[in-house]
Amino acid sequence: MSGFLLDTNVISELTRDVPHPAVVAFLSEQEDLWLPTLVVYELEYGVQLLAPGRRRDNLQAVVSNLIAAYAQRILPLDRPAAESAARLRAQARRMGRPLDLGAALIAGIALSNAMTIATRNVRDFDNVGVAITNPWSNR
Repeated sequence: MSGFLLDTNVISELTRDVPHPAVVAFLSEQEDLWLPTLVVYELEYGVQLLAPGRRRDNLQAVVSNLIAAYAQRILPLDRPAAESAARLRAQARRMGRPLDLGAALIAGIALSNAMTIATRNVRDFDNVGVAITNPWSNR
């Protein structure tokens, strides 16, 4: 498999009233875009943190539509991804560069599926051994 595994910040950008043009361009230029299950969790968690009301309802609708659009392109944290994540996180810790659990899980899914992570948080994945691109700057 190849393609791009989208981090939460890329999908969250689409919930803005005016998403960053570079992100919109990046997403429209790619054909092979995927979400890790962790991003689904993070989006839903973000919605649930909001107080009940119009803002939460509107965001829930947007998030639900985005997730539905990727329904056939959501990758789970399966055993190979979990093993890759554990290896990457242990290596980072031994190097004195602790890796956040969420970043490790996303990196494990990307690595086990031979994908590039699309994220604004490039530093979260530096020196992990996974290909990274920044849709905001095309890095």
